[in-house]
Amino acid sequence: MILATAAITWERSLLFDAVNELEAVHGQEERQLALNFVVSHAILSINENYLAEDLSGAARVLALEIDGVLSKLLTIETAYGGELGGHIERLNRLNAELQREPSRATIADLREEFHQLVLRLDSLTSAVRARKGNVIEGYRQVFGRLTMEFLVLVILGVAMVASVSSLFLKRLSRDIGLVKQRAGEIVRGYRGAPLAVTRDDELGVLMSAVNDMEAELRSRESELELSRQQRFHTEKMAAVGSLAAAVAHEINNPLAAIVGLAESLVSDRKQGLYPGRRADHQIDLILEQARRVMAITRQIGEFSLQRPLVPAFVDLNTLVKSTCTFISFDKRFRGVSLQHELAGDLPALFVVSDHIVQVLMNLLINAADALEGREQLAPTIVVGTRLIGASVMLTIVDNGPGIASENLGRVFDPHFTTKPPGRGSGLGLSLCRNLVQQDGGEIQVESVPGHGTTVKITLPVPADGVD
Repeated sequence: MILATAAITWERSLLFDAVNELEAVHGQEERQLALNFVVSHAILSINENYLAEDLSGAARVLALEIDGVLSKLLTIETAYGGELGGHIERLNRLNAELQREPSRATIADLREEFHQLVLRLDSLTSAVRARKGNVIEGYRQVFGRLTMEFLVLVILGVAMVASVSSLFLKRLSRDIGLVKQRAGEIVRGYRGAPLAVTRDDELGVLMSAVNDMEAELRSRESELELSRQQRFHTEKMAAVGSLAAAVAHEINNPLAAIVGLAESLVSDRKQGLYPGRRADHQIDLILEQARRVMAITRQIGEFSLQRPLVPAFVDLNTLVKSTCTFISFDKRFRGVSLQHELAGDLPALFVVSDHIVQVLMNLLINAADALEGREQLAPTIVVGTRLIGASVMLTIVDNGPGIASENLGRVFDPHFTTKPPGRGSGLGLSLCRNLVQQDGGEIQVESVPGHGTTVKITLPVPADGVD
């Protein structure tokens, strides 16, 4: 379009130049026509006065005619580049001779000069006409080219508009199809990468709305899944607690009888009632192990008690100890050194105790899974607590393989997991973060590949706890 506009502008300038030149030619024609008229009138006057008896009167009349011709010649002489200068000079000379000494010979020379002037003017007139013809022909050529360029420009413009419109409509149809397809995929459960927004118009706004809808659905589904997992954990712990309490009760009954009999034997031995029996029946060992089994069943019963899902003041160290004791019976912790580094000056925390238990169990199981198959490295999990300012930090440190740097930023994303299929849903850490945030705390994961992983949970100390 720029090139076409430049070409048309140039052609229009040529057209304007042709018009201006044509106007100049017309002006020259008018001046030459006036000169021809004066010259013709002078020739007629010369012919009339050639045979006049009064040569002095004829000379005066011819002098007027010559002055009229000279004035016209001087007017147009510059337009012809000095071509008429010789005629002007000779006419001035003949006029002077005629005024000084009138004679028919001078009048004859004057007539001959006018005859030569007429021939010269005829040639100039032909040249002006030829120039006019060239200008008109150039004007026609320029006008024709300009018309053709306008026509070509219109055709190209229509073709370009048609092409752009076709391309726009094809792209619009394609983008509408993409939006329709993605909307159907979202309805059928697609929760992958968002649709690329490639437009800035209303359809682009619709694409963004579809992406927002997908993100909102993903968030809602994650929240529902986390809520379901939490409810499932609560129900499972309640069922485990009921079963554990029943089992503990059934175990405690014979254990109580065994302990009673062992205590009776110890008492009889002290009183010397059975002097003939050997003293190496390990009665003390039987009593010690029976009491140890009773303590374990009591801890399991206490851990499995259903707790209310409302915040309350709790002892974090007690929760850590009971949770570690309970989960240590899991087969995944066989061969794993589960250590405690608990600070003794911790204040009570105002949290939902079941949340802390659930978070700690998930993190311990994750650590145990990471340590699977690394017996040669003395797999170790260290659970620690310490007071930092107005907060209590709970840390779980393992010496496993760690987390790759490209995965570290995604560990809290719902459904993201590095475990093999069937070993995890990818909701554990996301659920842990949700539960910790509900208690007003924060959770962070730090890991160096090949050097283990550290999970830090920071929980606020309530004002009463600080006091």
